[in-house]
Amino acid sequence: MTDMHDTTWPRFKTEAGRARFAAAYDAVVREWPVAHQDLDVPTRLGPTHVIASGEVEAPPLVLLPSFAGGATVWRLNAEALSRHFRVYAVDVIGQPGKSRAIRRLRNRRDYADWYADLLDGLGISRASVVGCSFGGFLALSQAMLTPERVDRLVLISPAGSFVGLSWGFVYAMRVKGPVLRLARRLTRSRHTPSLADLTRRLPRDRLWGALIGTTMKEAPKVSIINAAVFTRSELAKVRAPTLLIIGDQETLYQPQATLDLARGRMPSLKAALVAGADHIAAMAQPEAVNGMIIGFLQGADGNGLV
Repeated sequence: MTDMHDTTWPRFKTEAGRARFAAAYDAVVREWPVAHQDLDVPTRLGPTHVIASGEVEAPPLVLLPSFAGGATVWRLNAEALSRHFRVYAVDVIGQPGKSRAIRRLRNRRDYADWYADLLDGLGISRASVVGCSFGGFLALSQAMLTPERVDRLVLISPAGSFVGLSWGFVYAMRVKGPVLRLARRLTRSRHTPSLADLTRRLPRDRLWGALIGTTMKEAPKVSIINAAVFTRSELAKVRAPTLLIIGDQETLYQPQATLDLARGRMPSLKAALVAGADHIAAMAQPEAVNGMIIGFLQGADGNGLV
């Protein structure tokens, strides 16, 4: 069993479980499509793990993943993005990954201070940020709380932010059920399928899918806050040019209606609907989403943005 005095997050039930998770994580990283570095950056909330790739002198780009997705969720995007940017794929503190939170996350300010420490540790004054799901919520929050550190902002199906959702609902409906089903397929489990298994769609990246299956089987304790819906006055604090991307097969909220609502609250917002993509659009349609991200971050207004 793990040390009874372990007070870090994620907190695994057993050391064997932590080892199985690490092995699945490393299996994804071994197949990283571009030369990279594994970094562990000290922050006030604990060491934060980052997969860095691209030319060191290229413009910095921080990638914040979906809840429990970890830095490896960006494997299908890393090569294309690294041709143009110094890419930092981050294991968000407190969540499954190789980062270790030394205390619980309490609020948005905790995340903002952690992110500032992360940039300082990487030697970056400001960077563009791409965030998916909960990572999108964090990226938008960061642009409000520390606007001087955010250059441009890309939000991929952000949790909360514009539309109210219970994070427990998100977890159960779009994370827990699908990955449990995937875990059973990958391990040939004979366990009776759960009623929470709500989709037949498998992740396009099967290595990442195997990691998520392991994550759900081991079920480490995590530290996370709820993704809030921001007010108009809060959104008005965002100075960074912002792109919102939602897959047309998104089921957490109505894709087109959410894009329209977001544009109403942030009139300068650029938006794009991705054909054939669900919640993690950058994995479902990496070529299309990579093109949108690169074009927008380099200042282009085309490529299907409205």
